[in-house]
Amino acid sequence: MNKKAKRIGLLHILSQKNKMKSLVIVEDFKNEIKKTKIFNKFIEKNNLRDSLIVFDKDSKNKIFKSAKNIPNLKIINEEGTNVYDLLKYKNVIFTITSIKSLQERLSKWRNLII
Repeated sequence: MNKKAKRIGLLHILSQKNKMKSLVIVEDFKNEIKKTKIFNKFIEKNNLRDSLIVFDKDSKNKIFKSAKNIPNLKIINEEGTNVYDLLKYKNVIFTITSIKSLQERLSKWRNLII
């Protein structure tokens, strides 16, 4: 698949998730969350079951151990964002840093295509 089709698909899916109110942006995690129970409460409180979490490296290192055992939850880096995962999961959670990085990446594609 060419770059232009990937970019358009990614933008379209993100737009649809935003319209359906299943796109969530959270602040970067500054402290490490060591317990799965604490992270699970965060997920339940915000009704974010069946979610894809897109993190920057710093935030991912701080919550990876506590989030990896929660079912129907996938954690990926911003560089790994793809259409398949966005479609597979009901909710998508971004950190502020990861959404800015994705925005930069998509704008670079735009400059390459035009």
